[in-house]
Amino acid sequence: MLYVPANVARFVNKAAATGADAVILDLEDSVPLANKAEARDALAGAVATCRAGADRMAVLARVNRPLRLAVPDLVAAVAAGVDGVLLTKVHGPEHVALVAELLDELEAERPPGTPRRAPTALVPVVETPRAALRLEAIAAASPRIVGMLVGAEDLAAECGSTADDPLMVGVKRQMVLAAAAAGIAPLGTLGSVADFRDPEAVRSVAEQARRSGFTGASCIHPALVPVLNAAFSPGEAELALARRQLAAAEEAAREGRGSFTVDGRMVDEPILRRARRLVAAAEGSV
Repeated sequence: MLYVPANVARFVNKAAATGADAVILDLEDSVPLANKAEARDALAGAVATCRAGADRMAVLARVNRPLRLAVPDLVAAVAAGVDGVLLTKVHGPEHVALVAELLDELEAERPPGTPRRAPTALVPVVETPRAALRLEAIAAASPRIVGMLVGAEDLAAECGSTADDPLMVGVKRQMVLAAAAAGIAPLGTLGSVADFRDPEAVRSVAEQARRSGFTGASCIHPALVPVLNAAFSPGEAELALARRQLAAAEEAAREGRGSFTVDGRMVDEPILRRARRLVAAAEGSV
């Protein structure tokens, strides 16, 4: 997922060609307070530009937290037809529920003749200690939620730690459990992806995150999009092994066996579930 300031046309115009699975049109941190209204007004055009360039790329908006900014942001996001909203500095499940209620109302008020779209998805971003203690409840707060992030920089500042401290890593690992329990996507890495000049370091933390259950991450520079795409995608050897395991499972089933060996290693249902997920992800069906 690539962050792009909604009010900077030259970045928006290039977003579709980056290969990102999603572009996040930012109304929050990358937009100065004096330019918030400008970014909001530019949102509809930015959504159209991204969709015209890459029809399979999801388009989301990151909204501001202060209520006086969040409400007009959400109004503009729904009017622009975004696929989803990053809900920053979420306080708890009640906060999510209120935003979901507002989205219900905004979607119901779309003018007649407006093309029918799927409900606007939500991705809560946990950035406060209070929210970090309520991960499970937040993850399950609305059927609109499709994924979840921990904003380590803001959370670390609140806690008086650094963003790469084990405290932040621990919160992110707890978020993976909360997301898995709720059936949503855990997003992020176990380290920083801020330095686009060090792609190998980014690749390392992203690959570590994938091993820990994360399914994708966000970045602020297009140079890191292919790095993250590669890190979160199964390699050829990994895919080949998964396909051999699934083929062997079919043969074992015909013989009435639930466990068997492939390449000298035991394979049973938990291993097969992982193999099915890998193959489905590679084929674009999840």
